[in-house]
Amino acid sequence: MFRIYKIDGTSMNYGMVEGDVVLCKRQVDTIKRGDMLVVRHPLDPKGRLYVKRCAALPGDRFFQKERFFYLQIDGDSSKTYQLALQYDLEVVSTKDGYFLKNPYLKYYGVVHNWNLKVPGELSKLPMMTVEDDHYYVLGDYRDNSADSRFFGAVPRDWVMSKVIYVLKKPRDWMTLLEIKEADSSEKEVKKNGGLTPSSFKG
Repeated sequence: MFRIYKIDGTSMNYGMVEGDVVLCKRQVDTIKRGDMLVVRHPLDPKGRLYVKRCAALPGDRFFQKERFFYLQIDGDSSKTYQLALQYDLEVVSTKDGYFLKNPYLKYYGVVHNWNLKVPGELSKLPMMTVEDDHYYVLGDYRDNSADSRFFGAVPRDWVMSKVIYVLKKPRDWMTLLEIKEADSSEKEVKKNGGLTPSSFKG
């Protein structure tokens, strides 16, 4: 039902960094824009799994220009414009209607390294529509991620699980240690009748 993976790589910086541990649900009933998915990578000869963010759903239209990702929800210009107003997202008008500009930047911390020279696939893509039962996935560190820009939208059966929790290092590990230490201290207090050095203060 659940799987645990350790992040190896930088393609999801900085929402997930190398060394983070993710808890994933294997049964994926629904997929929404912004979900973090564990997917099979068709270009990886070792058959390893990769974590990427779902950037576009079936029926969505998108293009990429000067590294920026532009998204039209369900291929519907009016719906896209209303969504931009509702969530205060940047929207641009094109000959094909309204598109959200870099919609995942505001809520998911997508990053670019403008000093990094990138291949053409990461800089510019023509207008495309996601086909049925496919999902367009991107890394949050857009300039250092092998994702759908190279191998296209992934079919539904390539989605192996969905991330439901990220345990970050070192902060969350320290939190767990502090909780464990606090729990141990509480047990010690109970064993000693509730008396600790702090009991004598004040």
